[in-house]
Amino acid sequence: MQRIGLVGSGFMAMTHATSYQEITDAEVVAVASLDDDRETFAAENTPDADVYNDAEQMIAEADITAVDICTPTPTHRPFVEVAVDHGLNVFCEKPLARTVEDADAIVDTVSNTSITFMTGHVLRYFPEYVEAKRRIDAGEVGTLGTFHTERFSSPPRYGTNSWFGDKEQSGGVLLDMAIHDFDYLRWVVGDVDRVFARTTEWDDGHLNQHSSVLLRFEDGTAGQVEASWGYPEGSPFITSYELAGDEGLLEFDARDENSIRISGGAAGTNAPVSPLAKSPYTKELEHFIDCAENGCDPDISPDDARQAVRIALAAIESSERGEPVSPMEVDA
Repeated sequence: MQRIGLVGSGFMAMTHATSYQEITDAEVVAVASLDDDRETFAAENTPDADVYNDAEQMIAEADITAVDICTPTPTHRPFVEVAVDHGLNVFCEKPLARTVEDADAIVDTVSNTSITFMTGHVLRYFPEYVEAKRRIDAGEVGTLGTFHTERFSSPPRYGTNSWFGDKEQSGGVLLDMAIHDFDYLRWVVGDVDRVFARTTEWDDGHLNQHSSVLLRFEDGTAGQVEASWGYPEGSPFITSYELAGDEGLLEFDARDENSIRISGGAAGTNAPVSPLAKSPYTKELEHFIDCAENGCDPDISPDDARQAVRIALAAIESSERGEPVSPMEVDA
């Protein structure tokens, strides 16, 4: 049984708290948050948990075996380091860190320990994306050559002190949201050689951004990731992909209720999108708990999370410089 100390009381903390209720080998026994609503949050989501206003105090004093970090990105490194100092397993929400320096420090901190460490790149647990990777790995589209992904929403209007709108903290749409697709595509294709990005932004009281990123992978695969925090409030959250090989095409669009569309050499019955029996967030946390209980390495390694940060930061830098940038060039 993993006894969880949950850090945070926002949207992701609530999502994780709900997921832990479905996991047999996990229980949230402590919650720490600076927000004034922490007592209300705990009463509604983790009624048996002890409540702290200091995460480091909780890590040091609570009877826990693991820490789940659901706080703003710049806080990840210090919380990870404190948890590791106390020998606790750690689940850390994406992105791993705001800077390469912090990402490197986290990887160094966890690499030489026996703890279980995992970052929440949840797209790897969404069935439409899992199915596409399975078919690509099985050779059903032949050699993957190009792709196009979309991830669109209105600007985030939640978060303590509107931290998402502060690019120094969140990194904006590329580090906070497009990183889902960066990690997924690296999982499917391999390492990225370089990126070229364009971003437009405006402020209407919230940070609006729309970015288009061209990626070329080391194996020659190339394509485009689009991400937006520029849609009107109340707009549906939109995700889609087109993954094309020399023998077939896989398509998914959240606006299409039917299925993953399959054509070319991969033709056959389209893969239906059925109601999720289990949340992808629950699936990823189940995997983390299973690894912690059985001493296995998580599917998402610390370096995987670091490389996703590098790709996102390279895209940000490319937007600023107006030229292609290699993820390995980014050092800040």
